[in-house]
Amino acid sequence: MSAAMLSGFYSVFIFGIVVAFLGSIKLKLAPRIGADDAQFGKIVAALQWTMVVMAILAGLLLDTLGFRVIVIAGALLSALAIFLIGRGKTIGSVIAACLLLGIAGQFVNVAGNTLNPMLFDDLSAGSNLGTAFFGLGALLIPILTAFLFTRMGYGNSLTIVGLVCLPAVLFALFGTFPTTGGGSFSADVALGLLANHITWLAALTLFCYIGLEVSMAVWITSYASELGANENQASKMLSLFFVAMMIGRLVVGLQDRVTGINLTPIGGYVLAGAALIAAVAITMMMRAKSLGAARKAVLLAGAVFAPIFPTTIGVAFQHFEEAQRGTLFGVIFAIGLIGASTIPAWIGSLAKGKSVASGLNILRVTAIALAIIAALLGAAPLF
Repeated sequence: MSAAMLSGFYSVFIFGIVVAFLGSIKLKLAPRIGADDAQFGKIVAALQWTMVVMAILAGLLLDTLGFRVIVIAGALLSALAIFLIGRGKTIGSVIAACLLLGIAGQFVNVAGNTLNPMLFDDLSAGSNLGTAFFGLGALLIPILTAFLFTRMGYGNSLTIVGLVCLPAVLFALFGTFPTTGGGSFSADVALGLLANHITWLAALTLFCYIGLEVSMAVWITSYASELGANENQASKMLSLFFVAMMIGRLVVGLQDRVTGINLTPIGGYVLAGAALIAAVAITMMMRAKSLGAARKAVLLAGAVFAPIFPTTIGVAFQHFEEAQRGTLFGVIFAIGLIGASTIPAWIGSLAKGKSVASGLNILRVTAIALAIIAALLGAAPLF
């Protein structure tokens, strides 16, 4: 495995840590800084909105400065931000550190998710294989923090978590990377991407998909509780969803070596099929009357959700030059994050006074819309 490939995989791994980090330390952090749930929500919002704003800028910087600079900056800033959160004693200081973490997170996100497809003949397979490491980071960080908190203080624990980000610097120093924009920024290139219908189809695909994934992550535990699950069982159901996604991405990422099928040219139609099966899985969740039936539905949902995000990246990338792909990823990911900020809240408003299961109808409709948009993305070169 080359240093460049390690850089890509580890960058996405760090982004998984960034996304799951605040949730994994909430019970320790909130009382330390005197934050109630509403104030902690503001801390989370600071991180999320920084990543929304930074998505496009990080893509532009990647195409201008190259992979090496962005990976190193992202890893170093991630480590620094986590260290500062470990030392912060006020809500304001933690919010400031989260702004830095949001910047760092988008650097490693854009760098890793742009680089990984470019290192494989099948863009979609490379993207699926790389994003499996996002799931690994998101799964491991709660386990790591829980382990460290039982053995040492809060600040020292987060110092070690920050150090976990630093191997990416070493990989980036020794990696040989694909060329990007060559050190100059062209406004015409960026505007050209926005004028291309493929950009918007890919962006709308991610709007639907990221909204689906985040909604599942937010509401699965509440959904399980409504079916009689205790806290441990509800957490395990959420873990089951993410494990299914991680395994699914590994399988799809490696399938071309077994089948010889290049996924990218047919990726749009694969996405449409996966979205329709996702709609079936969500329907199964809505109709489940027992935890066992719910687990099977959640497992199916995680498995078919798995290839949607990375395959969308691969399908979109095939239509653009390498020097544009950082900016392209930033644009479509930023629009995807808008889905993450709206669809889960919509479910919450519909579930109020009823049940989370009834609110899941929004996800079923979103999955069907995703299937239609993905089919258009697959056919995009024809019109």
